[in-house]
Amino acid sequence: MTPVAGQLVEHFFRHESANLIAVLTRAFGIRRLELIEDVVQAAMLEAMNTWKHRGVPKNPAGWMHAVAKNRILDAMRKERVHERALALSGQTQAASDALVEEWLEPDQLPDSLLRMMFVCCHPALDRKSQIALTLKVLCGFGVREIARGLLLSPESVKKRIQRAKKRLAELRLKLDLPEAEHHGERLAGVHDVLYLMFNEGYSTSQGSDPIRDDLCEEAARLCHMLCTNDVGSETTRALLALMLFHAARLEARVDTDGAVLLLEDQDRSAWDRNLIRIAEQWLSRSGAKPSSRFHLEAAIALLHCKADSVAHTDWETIVHLYDRLIGMVDSPVYALNRAIARGQAGDSAAALAELETIAARPDMSEYYLVDCARARMHELQGHPAQAIARYEAALAHDVAGHERRLIELRLRRLSDA
Repeated sequence: MTPVAGQLVEHFFRHESANLIAVLTRAFGIRRLELIEDVVQAAMLEAMNTWKHRGVPKNPAGWMHAVAKNRILDAMRKERVHERALALSGQTQAASDALVEEWLEPDQLPDSLLRMMFVCCHPALDRKSQIALTLKVLCGFGVREIARGLLLSPESVKKRIQRAKKRLAELRLKLDLPEAEHHGERLAGVHDVLYLMFNEGYSTSQGSDPIRDDLCEEAARLCHMLCTNDVGSETTRALLALMLFHAARLEARVDTDGAVLLLEDQDRSAWDRNLIRIAEQWLSRSGAKPSSRFHLEAAIALLHCKADSVAHTDWETIVHLYDRLIGMVDSPVYALNRAIARGQAGDSAAALAELETIAARPDMSEYYLVDCARARMHELQGHPAQAIARYEAALAHDVAGHERRLIELRLRRLSDA
Protein backbone atom coordinates (compact mmCIF):
# COMPACT_ATOMS: atom_id res chain seq x y z
CA MET A 1 0.00 0.00 0.00
CA THR A 2 1.21 3.49 -0.85
CA PRO A 3 1.65 5.94 2.04
CA VAL A 4 -1.28 8.02 0.74
CA ALA A 5 -3.64 5.04 0.66
CA GLY A 6 -2.48 3.94 4.11
CA GLN A 7 -3.17 7.35 5.58
CA LEU A 8 -6.61 7.48 3.97
CA VAL A 9 -7.61 4.07 5.31
CA GLU A 10 -6.47 5.11 8.78
CA HIS A 11 -8.32 8.41 8.47
CA PHE A 12 -11.56 6.84 7.30
CA PHE A 13 -11.44 4.08 9.87
CA ARG A 14 -11.38 6.79 12.54
CA HIS A 15 -13.71 9.32 10.97
CA GLU A 16 -15.98 7.39 8.63
CA SER A 17 -16.59 4.12 10.48
CA ALA A 18 -18.64 5.93 13.15
CA ASN A 19 -20.72 7.65 10.47
CA LEU A 20 -21.28 4.40 8.61
CA ILE A 21 -22.25 2.48 11.74
CA ALA A 22 -24.66 5.24 12.80
CA VAL A 23 -26.40 5.52 9.42
CA LEU A 24 -26.62 1.77 8.79
CA THR A 25 -27.93 1.14 12.31
CA ARG A 26 -30.50 3.89 11.83
CA ALA A 27 -31.59 2.26 8.58
CA PHE A 28 -31.46 -1.43 9.52
CA GLY A 29 -31.98 -1.44 13.28
CA ILE A 30 -30.00 -1.83 16.47
CA ARG A 31 -30.57 -5.60 16.37
CA ARG A 32 -28.18 -5.70 13.41
CA LEU A 33 -25.38 -3.84 15.19
CA GLU A 34 -22.97 -6.81 15.25
CA LEU A 35 -23.52 -7.39 11.52
CA ILE A 36 -23.13 -3.68 10.77
CA GLU A 37 -19.81 -3.51 12.64
CA ASP A 38 -18.55 -6.52 10.67
CA VAL A 39 -19.73 -4.97 7.40
CA VAL A 40 -17.99 -1.66 8.10
CA GLN A 41 -14.77 -3.42 9.04
CA ALA A 42 -14.99 -5.50 5.86
CA ALA A 43 -15.49 -2.32 3.82
CA MET A 44 -12.31 -0.86 5.33
CA LEU A 45 -10.36 -4.01 4.50
CA GLU A 46 -11.75 -4.02 0.96
CA ALA A 47 -10.64 -0.40 0.57
CA MET A 48 -7.16 -1.32 1.75
CA ASN A 49 -6.87 -4.15 -0.78
CA THR A 50 -8.58 -2.42 -3.70
CA TRP A 51 -6.81 0.93 -3.39
CA LYS A 52 -3.49 -0.87 -3.21
CA HIS A 53 -3.95 -2.15 -6.76
CA ARG A 54 -6.25 0.44 -8.36
CA GLY A 55 -5.35 3.65 -6.56
CA VAL A 56 -7.47 5.86 -4.34
CA PRO A 57 -10.86 6.82 -5.84
CA LYS A 58 -11.88 10.45 -6.28
CA ASN A 59 -14.53 10.11 -3.55
CA PRO A 60 -13.12 7.58 -1.04
CA ALA A 61 -15.85 8.23 1.53
CA GLY A 62 -18.61 7.63 -1.04
CA TRP A 63 -16.79 4.51 -2.23
CA MET A 64 -16.77 3.00 1.25
CA HIS A 65 -20.35 4.09 1.94
CA ALA A 66 -21.48 2.19 -1.16
CA VAL A 67 -19.43 -0.91 -0.32
CA ALA A 68 -20.72 -1.05 3.27
CA LYS A 69 -24.35 -0.50 2.21
CA ASN A 70 -24.18 -3.17 -0.48
CA ARG A 71 -22.51 -5.64 1.84
CA ILE A 72 -25.19 -5.35 4.52
CA LEU A 73 -27.97 -5.59 1.94
CA ASP A 74 -26.39 -8.74 0.55
CA ALA A 75 -26.10 -10.24 4.03
CA MET A 76 -29.71 -9.43 4.91
CA ARG A 77 -31.09 -10.66 1.59
CA LYS A 78 -29.51 -14.05 2.27
CA GLU A 79 -31.64 -14.25 5.40
CA ARG A 80 -34.61 -12.62 3.60
CA VAL A 81 -34.85 -10.24 6.56
CA HIS A 82 -34.79 -7.02 4.59
CA GLU A 83 -37.55 -8.10 2.22
CA ARG A 84 -39.86 -8.95 5.12
CA ALA A 85 -39.12 -5.64 6.83
CA LEU A 86 -39.88 -3.70 3.64
CA ALA A 87 -43.13 -5.62 3.15
CA LEU A 88 -44.27 -4.83 6.68
CA SER A 89 -43.43 -1.15 6.32
CA GLY A 90 -44.98 -0.83 2.87
CA GLN A 91 -41.73 0.71 1.61
CA THR A 92 -40.02 -0.11 -1.69
CA GLN A 93 -36.37 -1.06 -2.04
CA ALA A 94 -35.78 2.09 -4.09
CA ALA A 95 -37.28 4.29 -1.36
CA SER A 96 -35.19 2.52 1.29
CA ASP A 97 -32.00 3.02 -0.74
CA ALA A 98 -32.83 6.70 -1.30
CA LEU A 99 -33.30 7.22 2.44
CA VAL A 100 -29.93 5.64 3.26
CA GLU A 101 -28.26 7.78 0.58
CA GLU A 102 -29.89 10.88 2.07
CA TRP A 103 -28.62 10.03 5.57
CA LEU A 104 -25.12 9.52 4.13
CA GLU A 105 -25.03 13.10 2.83
CA PRO A 106 -22.42 15.19 4.73
CA ASP A 107 -24.99 17.58 6.19
CA GLN A 108 -27.09 14.64 7.49
CA LEU A 109 -24.29 12.61 9.08
CA PRO A 110 -24.10 14.58 12.36
CA ASP A 111 -27.78 13.88 13.02
CA SER A 112 -27.34 10.11 12.65
CA LEU A 113 -24.19 10.21 14.78
CA LEU A 114 -25.98 12.10 17.56
CA ARG A 115 -28.82 9.58 17.47
CA MET A 116 -26.39 6.67 17.73
CA MET A 117 -24.54 8.26 20.62
CA PHE A 118 -27.76 8.70 22.58
CA VAL A 119 -28.87 5.13 21.90
CA CYS A 120 -25.53 3.80 23.18
CA CYS A 121 -26.14 5.89 26.31
CA HIS A 122 -29.64 4.47 26.89
CA PRO A 123 -30.67 4.41 30.58
CA ALA A 124 -31.30 0.65 30.38
CA LEU A 125 -27.51 0.31 30.48
CA ASP A 126 -25.38 1.19 33.48
CA ARG A 127 -23.04 4.13 33.02
CA LYS A 128 -19.82 2.18 32.53
CA SER A 129 -21.51 -0.05 29.94
CA GLN A 130 -22.81 3.04 28.13
CA ILE A 131 -19.31 4.46 27.96
CA ALA A 132 -17.68 1.17 26.97
CA LEU A 133 -20.19 0.53 24.17
CA THR A 134 -19.94 4.00 22.68
CA LEU A 135 -16.15 4.03 22.79
CA LYS A 136 -16.07 0.62 21.09
CA VAL A 137 -18.79 1.14 18.46
CA LEU A 138 -18.43 4.80 17.51
CA CYS A 139 -14.86 5.67 18.41
CA GLY A 140 -12.98 2.50 17.44
CA PHE A 141 -11.38 2.02 20.86
CA GLY A 142 -9.85 -1.31 21.77
CA VAL A 143 -10.92 -3.19 24.89
CA ARG A 144 -7.61 -2.45 26.66
CA GLU A 145 -7.94 1.29 26.03
CA ILE A 146 -11.48 1.29 27.43
CA ALA A 147 -10.42 -0.78 30.43
CA ARG A 148 -7.70 1.73 31.31
CA GLY A 149 -10.12 4.65 31.14
CA LEU A 150 -12.77 2.93 33.26
CA LEU A 151 -10.34 1.33 35.74
CA LEU A 152 -11.75 -2.10 34.87
CA SER A 153 -10.19 -5.33 33.64
CA PRO A 154 -10.22 -5.98 29.87
CA GLU A 155 -12.33 -9.11 30.39
CA SER A 156 -14.90 -7.12 32.35
CA VAL A 157 -15.09 -4.50 29.58
CA LYS A 158 -15.53 -7.19 26.93
CA LYS A 159 -18.44 -8.75 28.83
CA ARG A 160 -20.05 -5.35 29.41
CA ILE A 161 -20.00 -4.56 25.70
CA GLN A 162 -21.51 -7.93 24.81
CA ARG A 163 -24.28 -7.55 27.40
CA ALA A 164 -24.98 -3.97 26.31
CA LYS A 165 -25.44 -4.97 22.67
CA LYS A 166 -27.75 -7.80 23.69
CA ARG A 167 -29.83 -5.51 25.90
CA LEU A 168 -30.25 -2.86 23.21
CA ALA A 169 -31.25 -5.55 20.70
CA GLU A 170 -33.91 -6.80 23.12
CA LEU A 171 -35.33 -3.27 23.46
CA ARG A 172 -35.70 -2.94 19.64
CA LEU A 173 -34.81 0.73 19.85
CA LYS A 174 -35.04 3.19 17.00
CA LEU A 175 -32.31 5.77 16.55
CA ASP A 176 -34.32 8.67 17.89
CA LEU A 177 -33.09 11.58 19.98
CA PRO A 178 -34.44 11.44 23.56
CA GLU A 179 -37.54 13.32 24.59
CA ALA A 180 -36.93 16.65 26.31
CA GLU A 181 -37.60 15.26 29.79
CA HIS A 182 -34.87 12.63 29.33
CA HIS A 183 -32.21 14.91 27.81
CA GLY A 184 -30.22 15.45 31.00
CA GLU A 185 -29.90 11.80 31.94
CA ARG A 186 -28.87 10.68 28.46
CA LEU A 187 -26.62 13.66 27.86
CA ALA A 188 -24.60 12.88 30.99
CA GLY A 189 -23.57 9.54 29.49
CA VAL A 190 -22.56 11.20 26.23
CA HIS A 191 -20.47 13.73 28.17
CA ASP A 192 -18.61 10.94 29.96
CA VAL A 193 -17.86 9.19 26.66
CA LEU A 194 -16.42 12.32 25.06
CA TYR A 195 -14.43 13.09 28.23
CA LEU A 196 -12.77 9.65 28.21
CA MET A 197 -12.21 9.82 24.48
CA PHE A 198 -10.33 13.11 24.82
CA ASN A 199 -8.33 11.78 27.78
CA GLU A 200 -7.23 8.73 25.79
CA GLY A 201 -5.98 10.99 23.03
CA TYR A 202 -4.26 13.30 25.52
CA SER A 203 -2.32 10.40 27.03
CA THR A 204 -2.66 7.17 25.08
CA SER A 205 -2.66 3.74 26.69
CA GLN A 206 -1.46 1.90 23.57
CA GLY A 207 0.89 2.42 20.65
CA SER A 208 4.16 4.28 20.41
CA ASP A 209 2.73 7.80 20.21
CA PRO A 210 2.17 9.45 23.60
CA ILE A 211 -0.52 11.75 22.16
CA ARG A 212 -3.20 10.99 19.59
CA ASP A 213 -4.21 14.40 18.29
CA ASP A 214 -6.90 12.83 16.11
CA LEU A 215 -8.78 11.46 19.12
CA CYS A 216 -8.57 14.81 20.92
CA GLU A 217 -9.74 16.58 17.77
CA GLU A 218 -12.61 14.12 17.23
CA ALA A 219 -13.79 14.39 20.85
CA ALA A 220 -13.72 18.19 20.65
CA ARG A 221 -15.49 18.10 17.27
CA LEU A 222 -18.29 15.91 18.62
CA CYS A 223 -18.57 18.05 21.73
CA HIS A 224 -18.76 21.20 19.58
CA MET A 225 -21.46 19.49 17.52
CA LEU A 226 -23.45 18.97 20.73
CA CYS A 227 -22.85 22.59 21.78
CA THR A 228 -24.31 23.87 18.52
CA ASN A 229 -27.32 21.52 18.71
CA ASP A 230 -30.43 21.97 20.80
CA VAL A 231 -29.54 18.90 22.89
CA GLY A 232 -26.39 20.60 24.26
CA SER A 233 -26.33 22.23 27.68
CA GLU A 234 -24.23 24.48 29.91
CA THR A 235 -22.36 21.37 31.01
CA THR A 236 -21.61 20.53 27.37
CA ARG A 237 -20.09 23.97 26.92
CA ALA A 238 -17.99 23.54 30.08
CA LEU A 239 -16.74 20.19 28.76
CA LEU A 240 -15.76 21.79 25.45
CA ALA A 241 -13.91 24.53 27.34
CA LEU A 242 -12.02 21.88 29.33
CA MET A 243 -11.00 20.07 26.14
CA LEU A 244 -9.80 23.27 24.50
CA PHE A 245 -7.74 24.34 27.54
CA HIS A 246 -5.91 21.00 27.36
CA ALA A 247 -5.70 21.04 23.55
CA ALA A 248 -3.96 24.42 23.73
CA ARG A 249 -1.03 22.71 25.48
CA LEU A 250 -0.73 19.64 23.22
CA GLU A 251 2.15 20.96 21.10
CA ALA A 252 4.26 21.62 24.19
CA ARG A 253 3.64 18.21 25.76
CA VAL A 254 6.26 16.41 23.64
CA ASP A 255 9.86 17.27 22.81
CA THR A 256 11.53 17.14 19.38
CA ASP A 257 12.10 13.39 19.82
CA GLY A 258 8.42 12.76 20.59
CA ALA A 259 8.98 12.12 24.31
CA VAL A 260 6.41 13.34 26.83
CA LEU A 261 7.27 16.45 28.84
CA LEU A 262 5.95 17.07 32.33
CA LEU A 263 4.16 20.34 33.03
CA GLU A 264 7.26 21.77 34.75
CA ASP A 265 9.41 21.07 31.66
CA GLN A 266 7.07 22.48 29.02
CA ASP A 267 7.78 25.62 27.01
CA ARG A 268 4.76 27.70 27.94
CA SER A 269 5.40 30.11 25.10
CA ALA A 270 4.38 27.23 22.80
CA TRP A 271 0.91 27.06 24.31
CA ASP A 272 -1.83 28.18 21.91
CA ARG A 273 -3.01 31.43 23.49
CA ASN A 274 -5.75 31.92 20.90
CA LEU A 275 -7.21 28.51 21.73
CA ILE A 276 -7.03 29.38 25.44
CA ARG A 277 -9.06 32.54 24.75
CA ILE A 278 -11.64 30.51 22.83
CA ALA A 279 -11.82 28.05 25.74
CA GLU A 280 -12.40 30.95 28.15
CA GLN A 281 -15.27 32.13 25.95
CA TRP A 282 -16.93 28.72 26.05
CA LEU A 283 -16.43 28.56 29.82
CA SER A 284 -18.04 31.99 30.24
CA ARG A 285 -21.00 30.74 28.17
CA SER A 286 -21.40 27.70 30.44
CA GLY A 287 -23.21 29.54 33.22
CA ALA A 288 -22.39 31.94 36.03
CA LYS A 289 -22.06 29.21 38.70
CA PRO A 290 -20.22 25.89 38.33
CA SER A 291 -22.89 23.21 38.08
CA SER A 292 -20.88 20.17 37.01
CA ARG A 293 -17.51 18.50 37.45
CA PHE A 294 -16.54 19.74 34.00
CA HIS A 295 -17.01 23.35 35.14
CA LEU A 296 -14.63 22.73 38.05
CA GLU A 297 -12.10 20.81 35.95
CA ALA A 298 -12.16 23.58 33.35
CA ALA A 299 -11.52 26.13 36.12
CA ILE A 300 -8.48 24.12 37.24
CA ALA A 301 -7.23 23.87 33.65
CA LEU A 302 -7.66 27.64 33.27
CA LEU A 303 -5.48 28.27 36.34
CA HIS A 304 -2.73 26.13 34.82
CA CYS A 305 -3.02 27.97 31.50
CA LYS A 306 -2.75 31.38 33.18
CA ALA A 307 0.29 30.53 35.33
CA ASP A 308 3.73 31.38 33.92
CA SER A 309 5.37 28.48 35.79
CA VAL A 310 4.64 25.56 38.11
CA ALA A 311 5.99 27.59 41.04
CA HIS A 312 3.65 30.51 40.30
CA THR A 313 0.55 28.32 39.88
CA ASP A 314 -2.30 29.02 42.31
CA TRP A 315 -2.12 25.59 43.95
CA GLU A 316 -4.19 26.62 46.97
CA THR A 317 -7.17 27.45 44.76
CA ILE A 318 -6.64 24.22 42.82
CA VAL A 319 -6.77 22.25 46.10
CA HIS A 320 -10.02 24.06 46.96
CA LEU A 321 -11.49 23.23 43.55
CA TYR A 322 -10.55 19.57 43.99
CA ASP A 323 -12.27 19.62 47.39
CA ARG A 324 -15.43 20.75 45.63
CA LEU A 325 -14.97 18.12 42.93
CA ILE A 326 -14.63 15.32 45.49
CA GLY A 327 -17.76 16.62 47.21
CA MET A 328 -19.54 16.31 43.87
CA VAL A 329 -18.01 13.00 42.69
CA ASP A 330 -16.24 10.62 45.08
CA SER A 331 -13.48 9.73 42.61
CA PRO A 332 -10.12 8.26 43.71
CA VAL A 333 -8.52 9.99 40.71
CA TYR A 334 -9.73 13.37 41.97
CA ALA A 335 -8.39 12.47 45.41
CA LEU A 336 -5.05 11.60 43.80
CA ASN A 337 -4.89 14.92 41.95
CA ARG A 338 -5.92 16.81 45.08
CA ALA A 339 -3.07 15.22 47.03
CA ILE A 340 -0.58 16.17 44.30
CA ALA A 341 -1.85 19.76 44.30
CA ARG A 342 -1.61 19.85 48.09
CA GLY A 343 2.00 18.73 47.88
CA GLN A 344 2.78 21.37 45.25
CA ALA A 345 1.14 23.94 47.53
CA GLY A 346 3.79 23.17 50.15
CA ASP A 347 2.26 20.46 52.36
CA SER A 348 4.01 17.39 50.94
CA ALA A 349 3.86 15.45 54.23
CA ALA A 350 0.05 15.67 54.43
CA ALA A 351 -0.15 14.92 50.71
CA LEU A 352 1.95 11.78 51.18
CA ALA A 353 -0.36 10.61 53.98
CA GLU A 354 -3.36 11.07 51.66
CA LEU A 355 -1.61 9.11 48.93
CA GLU A 356 -0.93 6.21 51.31
CA THR A 357 -4.68 6.04 51.98
CA ILE A 358 -5.47 6.15 48.26
CA ALA A 359 -2.92 3.40 47.53
CA ALA A 360 -4.73 1.12 49.99
CA ARG A 361 -7.94 1.27 47.94
CA PRO A 362 -8.55 -1.98 45.97
CA ASP A 363 -9.53 -0.04 42.83
CA MET A 364 -6.24 1.91 42.89
CA SER A 365 -3.84 -0.89 43.84
CA GLU A 366 -2.67 -1.34 40.22
CA TYR A 367 -2.80 2.33 39.21
CA TYR A 368 0.82 3.26 38.53
CA LEU A 369 0.22 7.01 38.92
CA VAL A 370 -0.30 6.53 42.65
CA ASP A 371 3.29 5.35 42.97
CA CYS A 372 4.45 8.20 40.72
CA ALA A 373 2.65 10.73 42.91
CA ARG A 374 4.19 9.23 46.07
CA ALA A 375 7.60 9.42 44.39
CA ARG A 376 7.00 13.08 43.57
CA MET A 377 6.15 13.88 47.19
CA HIS A 378 9.37 12.19 48.33
CA GLU A 379 11.24 14.34 45.80
CA LEU A 380 9.66 17.49 47.22
CA GLN A 381 10.71 16.38 50.70
CA GLY A 382 14.30 15.80 49.56
CA HIS A 383 14.21 12.01 49.91
CA PRO A 384 15.65 10.69 46.61
CA ALA A 385 16.07 7.07 47.77
CA GLN A 386 12.38 6.77 48.67
CA ALA A 387 11.43 8.49 45.42
CA ILE A 388 13.50 6.01 43.40
CA ALA A 389 11.82 3.08 45.19
CA ARG A 390 8.37 4.40 44.36
CA TYR A 391 9.19 5.07 40.69
CA GLU A 392 10.55 1.53 40.42
CA ALA A 393 7.32 0.26 41.97
CA ALA A 394 5.37 2.20 39.32
CA LEU A 395 7.27 0.40 36.55
CA ALA A 396 6.05 -2.94 37.92
CA HIS A 397 2.49 -2.07 36.83
CA ASP A 398 0.93 -2.12 33.36
CA VAL A 399 2.37 1.10 31.94
CA ALA A 400 2.19 2.42 28.37
CA GLY A 401 5.53 2.67 26.60
CA HIS A 402 5.75 6.46 26.53
CA GLU A 403 4.81 6.66 30.23
CA ARG A 404 7.43 4.05 31.06
CA ARG A 405 10.09 6.14 29.28
CA LEU A 406 9.05 9.21 31.28
CA ILE A 407 9.35 7.33 34.58
CA GLU A 408 12.74 5.97 33.53
CA LEU A 409 13.86 9.53 32.77
CA ARG A 410 12.85 10.60 36.28
CA LEU A 411 14.84 7.69 37.70
CA ARG A 412 17.95 8.67 35.72
CA ARG A 413 17.69 12.26 36.93
CA LEU A 414 17.43 11.13 40.53
CA SER A 415 20.32 8.70 40.17
CA ASP A 416 22.53 11.34 38.53
CA ALA A 417 21.68 13.84 41.27
